[in-house]
Amino acid sequence: MKVVVIGSSNIDMVAQVSHLPAPGETVGDANFMQSLGGKGANQAVAAARLGGSVTFVTSLGNDMYADILKKHFKKEGITTDYIIDDVHHPTGTALIFVADSGENCIAVAPGANYSLLPGSITHFSEVIDEADIIVMQAEIPYETIKKIALSAKQKGKKILFNPAPACLIDEELMKAIDILVVNELEASFISGIEYRDNNLEEIAETLLKAGTSNVVITLGSQGVYMKNAKATMQLPGCKVNAIDTIAAGDTFCGALAVVCAKKEIDQEALNFANTAAAIAVTRSGAQPSIPTLDEVKHFILEKELALSFNF
Repeated sequence: MKVVVIGSSNIDMVAQVSHLPAPGETVGDANFMQSLGGKGANQAVAAARLGGSVTFVTSLGNDMYADILKKHFKKEGITTDYIIDDVHHPTGTALIFVADSGENCIAVAPGANYSLLPGSITHFSEVIDEADIIVMQAEIPYETIKKIALSAKQKGKKILFNPAPACLIDEELMKAIDILVVNELEASFISGIEYRDNNLEEIAETLLKAGTSNVVITLGSQGVYMKNAKATMQLPGCKVNAIDTIAAGDTFCGALAVVCAKKEIDQEALNFANTAAAIAVTRSGAQPSIPTLDEVKHFILEKELALSFNF
């Protein structure tokens, strides 16, 4: 399963606080942690830990973090041959508040991530030819995402796009997307339809009509909803003690990409991704929270055994 992830890398500066600060408020007694993040990097690590053969394309800055990140990716078994070195900008940085409830708010300084411009595609075009699935997010320039997607689609490659942070998607790009993964707020923004508890089908149908083949809406603790031309399904969330939701969505995307690299999206694929994300929210940090393939398999097995005993 050859997964090519193209996206951002960040250094995450995380403050664990009792509650998210209101405008003008200072929340004291925070616990500080620095970790490796960025939606692209998180999804690449998730795909690698969950069984994929992963190549990561990203742009790193002119600081000590570039070498730290490269060594980290190699340790995770990720191919780093196509990473771009930006000598003019720092590596991307994310400033994150995480409340005791698990809620978070994030500010991102993109730095070198915005240097991943359309002209850089020639640097890694050959790796797209070998991919089973291309995974992208919205922390790199939109024009780059679109150019890669259109080129990959012409070559018959699957494309999973996670438009986070939320961005409007034009018709040409939407038609190139095989799997659109969004949370309920992103789905609402992109579709132009206000999210309510009972209108997931309306939102998903609007996104399908816009051109994508599969719509996957992640619902946090409420699970996941999927709709395509053949099927509609909704899986409940896994019952876990959530302490930090950072990278849960990225873990979901990485897991889904691994399964869908070789087959069409189905309930098994959604369950695998849903379970991986559930495990991630029980741990602190972005990449430190991402589970391994064995952990996900063990969790699923335990859940199946529990259900069988209930009967």
